[in-house]
Amino acid sequence: MTHISHIEPFPKKGSIYARSAGVKAVFISYNFFKQTALVKLPSTLNKVFPIYSLALLGHVAFRDKSKVKSTKFGFWLSKGQGFIVRGVAKNPIDHPHGGRTKSIRYPRTPWGKTTKFK
Repeated sequence: MTHISHIEPFPKKGSIYARSAGVKAVFISYNFFKQTALVKLPSTLNKVFPIYSLALLGHVAFRDKSKVKSTKFGFWLSKGQGFIVRGVAKNPIDHPHGGRTKSIRYPRTPWGKTTKFK
């Protein structure tokens, strides 16, 4: 049994299957006459892929992400997780709640009706 990850369904399409941290798919068999390979995905689904599509050997790195208990944001920033900006802090074009400074105006729909008292 060979563990693979970052599987693409068609050549040059980009990896779509088995991309999360710690996830791995299992390579089951070849079929050289049809030029396909049978792969068992992490969802226990068996799927057929062309043998010319790209896959990486081994599982995806950082498989212990759920066990890490770090409260410093710089740690997650170095892992690629970015900032999350509140909607109130954005401009009104970027978010429906944005653009208010020191005014009490309730959130509204794009048509101008309030959503506060529903």
